[in-house]
Amino acid sequence: MAEAVYQQLIFRRHAGSEGGMRLEHVNVNPRTDWRRGILLGRVHDTMRGDPMWRMLNHKRQWTMMRKNLCQVCRRSAVIPETGRISYVVTKTNFVASEVDRLTNAPPTCRDCIRLSLQWCPQLQNSSTAYTVGRTDPAGVLADLFRPGVLGPVREAKNVFVGWDEFARHPVALAKQMVVHLVDMQAADLPLAVTR
Repeated sequence: MAEAVYQQLIFRRHAGSEGGMRLEHVNVNPRTDWRRGILLGRVHDTMRGDPMWRMLNHKRQWTMMRKNLCQVCRRSAVIPETGRISYVVTKTNFVASEVDRLTNAPPTCRDCIRLSLQWCPQLQNSSTAYTVGRTDPAGVLADLFRPGVLGPVREAKNVFVGWDEFARHPVALAKQMVVHLVDMQAADLPLAVTR
């Protein structure tokens, strides 16, 4: 991926962290490195390279999630007539339980649904269209690390870390934002791919 950056990580002593250690970038930038106490993975924002849907640039992903922008065209995914947000979810980017409806996928506007189905094989395999009343921040997908003799050792990949799971924050490297989808309703949106 043209925007990928090699993550140069280190554990440093930090008074506010459980165990006194916190994962950091070797060259710390206190202004941009953390969100809500979780270290962000670094990426370039060159807008170059082929789309790699599962490796979406986190800077753009977070912007799209916060502003309800379409992940394809970057325009608003809010449906003007209803004020609801258009989403297409799959088995791999959506988790549902009795209390939570979580996704790390940004919205997809009605105009881009067919295009996204043509580009993304995962959407062709399992996708459902919904509209949602709003989204609430839930946490991040992150890799979890532990201190090792030669530096940080990754223990887990793509783990959900909630904003309220403070004990995990010092060992997490955030890759994507996760939101609660509130007031989900099945949508009558075009899911058929025309070939």
